Amino acid sequence: MDQFRNFDQLRVPELIVLRHGFLRPWYELTDGQFSYGKLTYIGALKRTCTLETAGGNWIVKRKSWLGRKFIIEQPDGMEIGLITPQVWCRKVNMSMNNGLTATFYNKKILSHNYTWVSEQLGDILKVQTKFWSWKKPFIVKTDLDMVKKIPELPLLALLGINLVLLKQAEAAAVS
Repeated sequence: MDQFRNFDQLRVPELIVLRHGFLRPWYELTDGQFSYGKLTYIGALKRTCTLETAGGNWIVKRKSWLGRKFIIEQPDGMEIGLITPQVWCRKVNMSMNNGLTATFYNKKILSHNYTWVSEQLGDILKVQTKFWSWKKPFIVKTDLDMVKKIPELPLLALLGINLVLLKQAEAAAVS
């Protein structure tokens, strides 16, 4: 965790996501100079991923083999949150044990901007997908005031990237 910069030291409202590798890619959240986090998939089916930041590490995995729900765990196995995709809707709900609840969705139907929205705090951060960009597939935009309000902001940024990647994989499997 020493290799990542703390989100409290973030000075730019826009972070880029770099894709590294071809067959087993991993994704790095960076501002171009410093690295803020890393997303790595475990296994060939991409059912489990690890999220690493300076603030901690998390494991995101499906609750059951055929289930749609995801569990957010710490490396010691303690469950800290649950992600539930809504049925017949494009929204994904997240609830953490510390009381934070947020919804991840794209506000416009044909938009490629996904937003984490909380009822208490409003828009938290946006994940923008880029067309035809293999090396830099995403941009994460946030308000710098949210860094002080939400300590789980690095988790939400990497989790949003993971959810968009899963949506893209499901869309590719259907077509």
